[in-house]
Amino acid sequence: MKNCTIGRTALVVVAAIAALLVPSLGFAYHGVLLSTDFGILGTGRWITPGPMSLAWWVTPNADNSWHYRYLLAHPPGETSHFILEVSSNFTANDIFNAQGHFGAWELSTFTGGPGNPGMPGPMYGIKFDEAYGNETVIEFDSWRAPMWGDFYAKDGAVPGQPGVFNAAWNAGFLAADPTAPVSDGSYMGHLLVPDTHETPPVPEPSTLLLLGSGLVGVLAAARRRRG
Repeated sequence: MKNCTIGRTALVVVAAIAALLVPSLGFAYHGVLLSTDFGILGTGRWITPGPMSLAWWVTPNADNSWHYRYLLAHPPGETSHFILEVSSNFTANDIFNAQGHFGAWELSTFTGGPGNPGMPGPMYGIKFDEAYGNETVIEFDSWRAPMWGDFYAKDGAVPGQPGVFNAAWNAGFLAADPTAPVSDGSYMGHLLVPDTHETPPVPEPSTLLLLGSGLVGVLAAARRRRG
């Protein structure tokens, strides 16, 4: 009876270690910011009467990269461009498989002005330009793991309201980006964006097999000593 118990313990330990080392591909971080609860601020009819929302899903890929998907929804009209904050050392090599409702993308530091009316401050990010639709989907893959960050989006001028543009940004835009662990939902008016650092390497399956075999061997030796 004691030998059976030790055998079961070995399997449980190996399974637990493997679960810790291999990323789960079955989960996704999901969150949403809403203008109705002041998670999104801005100008124009996107905000009043609104409503406007930004939802995101961040999922680990099998190759240790991450898949980012964003859905920007607002009253009828286009999304001229959508800017997503990234770290200052983010390069074009860190984004691939970009697709969605936009024509082109670029990396730069963007500031408020005629091109970005109402933008609260400067931001280094990915600008998805020539966007379209009142439900704009943007997605891409990146080697960078998620962290908390900001966004900015705009359309053209509001008809009948000279000088007023449809523009929006997250409520936490002017606050420092939180260093809290990533999670579902939003955090202090921020959303999930690609991180500063690359995703840590994951052991190859052969490494996990060797580790599991070693654990079984250790537990088997302990069983023999007890016998």
